[in-house]
Amino acid sequence: MAETRKDPPQVPGGITPAERLRALQVQELYRLAPTAAAYSYFGALLTLGVLIDIGDIGRGALWFLWATAVTFLRAICIVGYRRRAPGSNPEPWAQLVVIANFLAGVQWGLLGTVLFPEGPAYLQLFLLMVIICFVAGAVTAYAPVRGAHEALAVPAAIPSAIYIFFVQSGPHWYAGVLALFFCFTILYYASKLSRNMEEGFRLQVERDDLLALTELLNEKLERENRDLAHKAAVRGASVESARERADRLEALFERSALPQIECDAAGNVIVCNPAAEKLFGLRHDEVAGRSLTTLLAVSESDVKSLAYAPHAEIFEVEARARDGVRVACRASFTPLPAVDGRHPGFGVVLTGIPVIIA
Repeated sequence: MAETRKDPPQVPGGITPAERLRALQVQELYRLAPTAAAYSYFGALLTLGVLIDIGDIGRGALWFLWATAVTFLRAICIVGYRRRAPGSNPEPWAQLVVIANFLAGVQWGLLGTVLFPEGPAYLQLFLLMVIICFVAGAVTAYAPVRGAHEALAVPAAIPSAIYIFFVQSGPHWYAGVLALFFCFTILYYASKLSRNMEEGFRLQVERDDLLALTELLNEKLERENRDLAHKAAVRGASVESARERADRLEALFERSALPQIECDAAGNVIVCNPAAEKLFGLRHDEVAGRSLTTLLAVSESDVKSLAYAPHAEIFEVEARARDGVRVACRASFTPLPAVDGRHPGFGVVLTGIPVIIA
């Protein structure tokens, strides 16, 4: 009766793993239940023919009416399960199958006790074979839910074995004990199959959880990758903008007609532009490293205080131009912003220089 699984269980999100496990078990039970019920009713129909053939028409008709009622109950359960509300509790549907199987077990148990014929031997063998086949053959169909097969097997097999081997023609201990042992063997393997199927369903639930978790993690990684790509793009644009800005500032520094000097916190010249070289009559490498006091008529204490000034200041100073000429001009001292508590120095822009000197 093994078939390929087709549809996933209809269970809502947010339920516990135990509830999802139960839903899978009940779904598998009802997937196999229609075939099992059809086989059982077909066997009951053939058994009715045998009972009629031996002349036990009245009791056979009542027995078949019971089998028909059990089959009708199973059909109602199957149809109701298929039309249930999505996400409904699967436990009542499992209990309905257990109840229907118990009634079916009583049905087959009556066949092996009350309706068991005195002779001939082939009829006894036939009825015994029917009971054994339906009890043993139903293991696969009802193993998904624990107790479902036991509800069928116990009332069908055990009373029949006791009646046939201990009551009908007196006790037959060896045969009776072996028959009961066979009944308990069927129950043992049915229980073992139920545990194995339950473990398989539990692994399926864990696999589904892992797949769902993997999907969530993949979505999170995709979002983070998009965020990182956006940040990288913004940072790249910022770096490009900073590079362009630095290029513009450098161009303004190099091409400015106003002499510009950059000094460290101690007042030593770091760099100057071509206009400053022209004013002082010195090359860049000759200006770099000099103290600003050698270029402008300012004291060293004033120069050092300017490096730590909170804002720009303008002074009237004299520049020591080329050929020893002193040029009166205005010097704009702009302190550079501190970096990690360290003062990098200040910049100086000279204005008001006569055109003839410049």
